[in-house]
Amino acid sequence: MWNRIREALVHNLGLKLASLLLALLLYAHVVTDQQGESRLTIPVALIGLPDSLALSGRFPSRITVDVRGKGKDLIRLGLIGRQLTVDLAGVSSGRFQKTITADDVRERAIPAELAKAVDVTNVIEPRTVDVLIEPKRKKAVLLLARLVGSPAAGYQVVGSPEVEPESALVAGPASQIQNLDTLRTLPVDIAGERERIQRQVQLDTGVSPVVVQPRRVLVTLRIARMAPDSMAHP
Repeated sequence: MWNRIREALVHNLGLKLASLLLALLLYAHVVTDQQGESRLTIPVALIGLPDSLALSGRFPSRITVDVRGKGKDLIRLGLIGRQLTVDLAGVSSGRFQKTITADDVRERAIPAELAKAVDVTNVIEPRTVDVLIEPKRKKAVLLLARLVGSPAAGYQVVGSPEVEPESALVAGPASQIQNLDTLRTLPVDIAGERERIQRQVQLDTGVSPVVVQPRRVLVTLRIARMAPDSMAHP
């Protein structure tokens, strides 16, 4: 009996597999040809800001929208890179606000080949770009290394860390630059170290909207064995 069942399953196996594949393709075609809705997240880019100005604070990096169209077109839209640009050319210092409409998304973020096939039905969030624009300032600031951890037992840091270059040029909103005198590196972990270390480290600007040049510096630190008298207990 098992032999008969096995023969029935494998008889014309290629034809059966081809029929199954054809049925799946037909099903996929029917499903993706139907109208449907999808929610997409689209990157936002602010462009055209005059070089004499800078953005202060955070601005939306993405926008969420609802779109409607045939399943196959929505799949294509999800695979194609897209970006919504907001033009800041001609703006001046102060608060800038712009409402994002479905037409904005349709015209600037939907590829031309899908513009007629896909409809943007709703802008979820954010619906408004709201940023503060300030005069841009540039300034040279001193660089310091941030150390974390301790050398191996019996070893100590000798002198202060050397940072090359010693200063960097920062540029950004005047309110952020005017009180900025020093900038530290990201943490340099020296836990368990026993000898001189030299590492390329990125500067830490935190969430501050400033641009720094260079972004990475060379940190050099000497670590040596403690003298016997400094290791002795009192």
